[in-house]
Amino acid sequence: MLKKILLTFLLLNSLPSFSQDIAKEFDLKLEEKRDFFQVVNEDKKEVILFLNDKEKTNAIRFDEKFNIIDSLTIVRPEKKYESIIGYSQKDNNCFVFWASKDRKEISSQYINFTTGKTENKAIALELKKEKIVQELTINNKFYLITIIKNTSTLKFYISDDNGNLNEKTVDLSHLEFKNIFDHPENLYTVLTDESSEPCFQTIANDSPPSLALSSKRYKIYTYNPEEIIFTIDNTTHATQVLRINLQDFTPNLISIKQQKITKGEYGAITFRSNSFLIDNKILQIKTNAFVLFFTISDLNGNILKEYKVLHDQEIDFKNSDFLQQKNSFFWRKNDIFSSTKPIKNSEQFLRRIKDAPSVSCYNLNGIYYTAIGSSEDITQGSVGISMNQNLMSTGGMGMNGTTMIPFNSGRSYTVTNLISYKNKAVVYTNCIFDSTFNHLDREMKISAFDKARIFLEENEEIKKTVSIFSKTLYKDLILFKFKNSLYLGSYNKNNKKYQIFSFSE
Repeated sequence: MLKKILLTFLLLNSLPSFSQDIAKEFDLKLEEKRDFFQVVNEDKKEVILFLNDKEKTNAIRFDEKFNIIDSLTIVRPEKKYESIIGYSQKDNNCFVFWASKDRKEISSQYINFTTGKTENKAIALELKKEKIVQELTINNKFYLITIIKNTSTLKFYISDDNGNLNEKTVDLSHLEFKNIFDHPENLYTVLTDESSEPCFQTIANDSPPSLALSSKRYKIYTYNPEEIIFTIDNTTHATQVLRINLQDFTPNLISIKQQKITKGEYGAITFRSNSFLIDNKILQIKTNAFVLFFTISDLNGNILKEYKVLHDQEIDFKNSDFLQQKNSFFWRKNDIFSSTKPIKNSEQFLRRIKDAPSVSCYNLNGIYYTAIGSSEDITQGSVGISMNQNLMSTGGMGMNGTTMIPFNSGRSYTVTNLISYKNKAVVYTNCIFDSTFNHLDREMKISAFDKARIFLEENEEIKKTVSIFSKTLYKDLILFKFKNSLYLGSYNKNNKKYQIFSFSE
C-alpha cells in the first residue's frame, strides 16, 4: 500500500502541469442573474452557446474550430419564466424552452441564425393532477415527462418542428411495479414511497458519472437516442428496468434479480443494493458488512460476470487503494492527505459502504472504468463515494450524433456532475475491466473531466470569479463534450471576457 500511496503522491504533485488550450476567447459584457447553456450538434459540427443575463440572451454559433459563424442578441422572456428547461433543433431552427417554477407556463423562444428571426410563443400546460418526472433533450428533441397522481400513467410533452409541445399519454397500468415492501403497486406510489415528489437522477454520457449521482436509487438513462430507460432500486431483491421506445412509445418492464441470499447467511445482517446501466449492461452491487456481490448482466437478466468478496478477503479486481474523503474537491497539492486517506482493508471498506452502496462506470475505447463505494451527505455523519472526487477516475467521450443534455433547474448534467461532491462524504475504490468485464491489471488514467477540474482549482484567475464550493458555481461555468474533447466555458466578470478551454483524454 505504501508503494501505491507514494506513486499517487508523485502523480498528484505533477497534475498542475497539465496543459490546456484556449479554444476561443472573446469580449462579452453580461449583467447579473447570469446563466448559460449549450447546444452541441455533432452531425453539423457546430456548437451554439446561449449566454444569458437578466435582460438578454446572447446566442453565438461556432464551427468545429470555434470560429464564430454568427450571433444574435435576443430579449429574455418575461420574469415569470425562471429558467431554461431544454431545447429542440432542426436544420437552422432552434427552440429554447423557458419555464415558470411550476412548469405550467412555457415560453418557446424561436431562433433562426440564417434569417435572424426570433420570436416567443407562450404555451400553457394544465398539468392536472400531474407531477413532474424529468425534463430532457434527447437527439435534438425536448421531452417534459410527468406522471398522473396515484396511477401508472406517464405523460410526455414533446417538442415538434414548430416549437409546440405535443402530448403523448403512456398507460403502464398493465405492468406490475413493486413498492419498497416488494408488493405490487401503481408507479406513482412506487416513485413517492420515500419522498413527496418523483425524484429521478439523469445519467448521461457527457462526463464520467460520479458516485454521488449514481448513488440515487431512481435513475434515468439517455445513452440510446431511441429510448428512455428508467431504473428503480427500491428493494434489495431486484432492479426494476422500464424501457420506453421513443418512436412508438411502447413500454417494456423487466425485473432483474439481485443476488439471492438464504436467510441467516452472511451474519443475517440487512443488505443494501444499487445498480448502474451502461451499453445495455446492468451493473448490480449488493452488500452488507460481511460480503459484497458485484454482478454484470444484460438487460434480459442474463448474468455475464459475477464477483463475490467476503470481509476478510482481498478485492482482487480493484486497481486502486480503498480511500475515504470528505467535502473535498480533490487532493490538494500541498496538503494531499488532509481530507483523503487510505482505508486499511476490505473489512473496513465494507463497513463504510454498507448503508448506501453505489457503482458507477464509464466506457473509454472499450475499457470499462468502474468505481465502487458509497456517497452520503456529511450531515448524516456517514461516509460515501464520488468517482469524480478521485483524480484517478477515468472517462472519455463516447457517443455519436447530437449530444443529449438533460436539464435540472437550468443546470446542465455535466455541471451538476462537477459539483456533486459538495457536502458529501465518500469511500471508493476503482476497477478496470475489459469489454466482457474481466478484470484488467493496469494503472488508472486521468480523464479529460478530471483535467478540467484540476484546471479550475489551479487557475487563479477563474478562482477569483467563482467559488468551487458555491451552489452558484454553474452560473459562470459550463462544460460540454464536442467531438473527442471536453470544453470548459468560463465568464470572467472582472475583465468582461468569455473563454473556452479544451481538454483531451
